[in-house]
Amino acid sequence: MSKFLKTAIAAAALAMMPMAAQAATTVSIVSFTANQAGPNLTYTDNGAPGWTLSTVSPKSVLVTLEDFSGNFVSGVAANLSFSGTGTSFAVNTSGSLWSQAFTGGTVSFTNTAAFVLGSTVYAAGSNILTLSFTGGELSANVPGTAGNALVSIPGDGFSNVSSDFLSFPPIQLTDFSISLANVVPGFTFTPGGLGSQANARFQNFNARGSGDFTATVPEPSTWAMLLLGFGLVGFARRRQVAAAA
Repeated sequence: MSKFLKTAIAAAALAMMPMAAQAATTVSIVSFTANQAGPNLTYTDNGAPGWTLSTVSPKSVLVTLEDFSGNFVSGVAANLSFSGTGTSFAVNTSGSLWSQAFTGGTVSFTNTAAFVLGSTVYAAGSNILTLSFTGGELSANVPGTAGNALVSIPGDGFSNVSSDFLSFPPIQLTDFSISLANVVPGFTFTPGGLGSQANARFQNFNARGSGDFTATVPEPSTWAMLLLGFGLVGFARRRQVAAAA
């Protein structure tokens, strides 16, 4: 095989990869709202060791699920367990909006009653979604009790992802966010404010959170293009080895 042809095949395969990234379906696979009175998340500044945002114990939520076959179910009773930690201090991103960066954490949803999605029955105790994450941020307007109060975790920070109703891969998580409301006593800083301090954090608060996970999966035709591209590269490589022998 000529050098020109091998180069052309490799270039064609690489050119297909951006197309694969674009030809994908995005779905809000898991969204949830609180299913009990009062807060479901607690933020604690632990001083030198850092800070945490977590559910004190698994909290009751109502979950809406959607898969990539168009199946949809809402009102699924589940327990949410969230634990995020950080050591960063508050950073002013714009105006009254401040943020603190997570080091990492874990998230899990387990249904407490059976549900049906498509033609499959999932028994109580099934793993709706479990994962670990690194990065992300907690942001809020200060002072305030809501409004741009958000936990945001980007898709490239997820690992150890598992679910009983979706397959990872080929499905890839793209984003996770929690909106914080009913914040008590509100978003404030450690005594003294941030004016001349570089080591201030949000003060302890409780909040009521709701949020969602979005995910994407390449279309079948995209997978075919990727397989074809990699196959062509492999074919060229085998021909090269054979010619050398």
